[in-house]
Amino acid sequence: MPPSPDSTLTAEDQAARAVEGRLLEVAHRFDQALRERVTRLLLACAEGILKLAELALVRHEADEEQGGHTLALWEELAPVMGETVQHVNDIIATAQENFPAPPGKDAPDDLDQAFGPGSAEQPPVAEPVLSTEQEIAKLVSAVTGGMRHDVAHLGERLRNPTVMTDPWHLISDLLEFRGRMRAGLGELIYQICSFVAEVDRGDVIPGYASELEESILVRQATTNLAFIFRAHSKRVAAANDERILPALEDALKDLHAFSRTRALPSLRTSDKRIFLETRAQLYQLVRVTPPKTREIKNMVENLARFLDSMSVVSRRENLRLHDRAQLARAGRSLENAQANLERPELARAELADAARAVASLYGRDVQLDAYLRAQRHFPVEWLHEPEVAAEIERFGALLAAVSPP
Repeated sequence: MPPSPDSTLTAEDQAARAVEGRLLEVAHRFDQALRERVTRLLLACAEGILKLAELALVRHEADEEQGGHTLALWEELAPVMGETVQHVNDIIATAQENFPAPPGKDAPDDLDQAFGPGSAEQPPVAEPVLSTEQEIAKLVSAVTGGMRHDVAHLGERLRNPTVMTDPWHLISDLLEFRGRMRAGLGELIYQICSFVAEVDRGDVIPGYASELEESILVRQATTNLAFIFRAHSKRVAAANDERILPALEDALKDLHAFSRTRALPSLRTSDKRIFLETRAQLYQLVRVTPPKTREIKNMVENLARFLDSMSVVSRRENLRLHDRAQLARAGRSLENAQANLERPELARAELADAARAVASLYGRDVQLDAYLRAQRHFPVEWLHEPEVAAEIERFGALLAAVSPP
């Protein structure tokens, strides 16, 4: 048999095509008067997200003994800057052409306000019921207004001499800008689709599922490294001049292992800079004799604190939404387990489902992390039947203590 038309596409292209198909299906549910314009808007936003995809502008050499890294040169960065702004302006023009801004409504100052609640300082004002077309125009106005503000802010940053003389700042600003644009366009797609269908963001936003997977990976990998490196920090702190270099070499082995994972390229640029520069400095210190003991101890302790601070990755919006859904799923499974205590095998299966639901939350809560690490050795599927009821109660109390996303 001849291969299917999709057999030559990459996984990313196949995913993008699947999302496009779902967007066309959702757009067809709108009234005929809106269908064509909604289709153009949704496809323009989806194409914009793909054009503003994440870029690899920081190269890290995991096998480089010195822990080195290189940055994109200005000759490479300048055209990307221009193309990025042009893509954004094209999307704004298409969106506003199909759904012009409603009169008498100021655009928000930035994308953070586009989907946020109104100001708490002003009393709520009763607004007339809007048609679907008016609601979409209002959303488009909010998002494109925020995008225009962010474009202007990027221009101001690029005129700042401090930014222009530091490639790290340039790369950070560009990648943050592209990420904000993707997030704004993705939320616009989701909100528009929600007018006529119940959808998951991963089904209708290009790249959402892969970005969520990367965020989960970053959280899990950095949590593992922070847990391991804290032990290295204690050993280095207690080491004398004779043992300090072997202790540092052991710590560098785990830094090297982390550097080989997909988590490192997915770090925020500012975090990546701290990690790569500190790693390079530690590789240099391991070659200095006699050892600079105090400097090694201070640098290792500072890196351990930095890795501990990486727990803030859970504040990413896609992780907040994911965590909320997984905690709800775990809660339902625990309720089912509690209701089936007279049928231990079924109760144990529901308990196991609850544990699987929160496995991707590793890195979100210290106590939950400890529980999940223990599950790697003795999963709840192995529990003896008389232990199931107590474990359900224990696990329920643990989840109740997890702060809401």
